[in-house]
Amino acid sequence: MARRARGPVAEGTYHITFRSAGPVALFVDDVDRMDFLRRLAITIPRFDWKCRAFCLMTTHYHLLLEVNADCLQPGMHRLNGQYAQEFNRRHGRKGHLRGDRYSATPVLTLSHLLAAFRYVVRNPVRAGLCERPGEWLWSSFRGTAGLDGAFALVDDEPIRSYFGGDSQEALQRLRDFCEVS
Repeated sequence: MARRARGPVAEGTYHITFRSAGPVALFVDDVDRMDFLRRLAITIPRFDWKCRAFCLMTTHYHLLLEVNADCLQPGMHRLNGQYAQEFNRRHGRKGHLRGDRYSATPVLTLSHLLAAFRYVVRNPVRAGLCERPGEWLWSSFRGTAGLDGAFALVDDEPIRSYFGGDSQEALQRLRDFCEVS
């Protein structure tokens, strides 16, 4: 039986999670990660999204996206479909790369946005891949926290502004918020 189509998606901010099928890696290496980020960077302006944060794991990824009404589903279809085709071609495989549909949880308040941001960037810590979010290179955290140059595809101003902007004190507050368990 075919699954039902998703209903309309309202304008707003969403915590997106997308998982691969079973134990299949979604990102085998840095070439895959860079390819995905390149495709995400193309998708963002095409569908008028604002990416507030991201984190790429081995079998899944997280995005914090602000979207206009009914722009999420076509953008996700394009992003995931094109990435999966290239992944299969590059790795000589066939079949589905994705598991279930992506999850899109509405983020309704500023406190929810901050909690979702913290959850996203702490994902590699919870998975035991690093001890602190700043150690994981495949997340927007380093740029948002002022540890590296930011990924151009990320518009983290709403998150940074909550902590006081770009001053060293504000960035330290942001790092403390995310690094303390």
